[in-house]
Amino acid sequence: MELQETKTGEYTLYIPSMDETYHSRNGAISESQHVFLQEGLDRTHGNIHVLEVGFGTGLNGMLTAQYASEKQRSIFYHTLEPFQVPFDLVEQIGYGELLNDPELFNKLHLAEWEAKEKVSEYFTLHKTTQKLEYIIVEDNRYECIFFDAFAPKKQPELWNAAIFQKLYNATKPGGVLTTYSAAGQLKRDLKAAGYKLEHPQGANGKREMTVAIK
Repeated sequence: MELQETKTGEYTLYIPSMDETYHSRNGAISESQHVFLQEGLDRTHGNIHVLEVGFGTGLNGMLTAQYASEKQRSIFYHTLEPFQVPFDLVEQIGYGELLNDPELFNKLHLAEWEAKEKVSEYFTLHKTTQKLEYIIVEDNRYECIFFDAFAPKKQPELWNAAIFQKLYNATKPGGVLTTYSAAGQLKRDLKAAGYKLEHPQGANGKREMTVAIK
């Protein structure tokens, strides 16, 4: 992995062997805010459970923890990450400083894996290295799912009908799954699982993204 600067001056991580970045090259923070907060959390109400597919750099978790405090909404955040990012690289990215709370950012990354940890008054974190393909998820558990896996061509094992049926079952009625992708096969698989789809404009000038509603 190596650092790569985005068009907005922030950094993301780049994996040369996959030719893939963790966040949009057009802006990391703005992408996460748009796709997962505006089109995800803002569609929910009250105290909620969130499932994130891909903890990665911790940016989505950081923004959600800040959102929970700002809105005074209790959020339980269950995040899956089989391939942990080395902490020295995470520190270099500097999202904690950019978001004016390096202490919170460090807490998220230093929290114990496979345990539930209350990171702040309104935010409880449960990080696991289990893969989505194998983890057992409770039906009707999550009001919001952040589907932030690498692109379908780079991580095809996570973009298939069986996975989206599993996530549909885990979504609470009225809950949403949100993702940056608007791929045709994704839409077909989400519809087949039972979701109703919306396609708002994507982040950073991207034409569209996908929101799936149960």
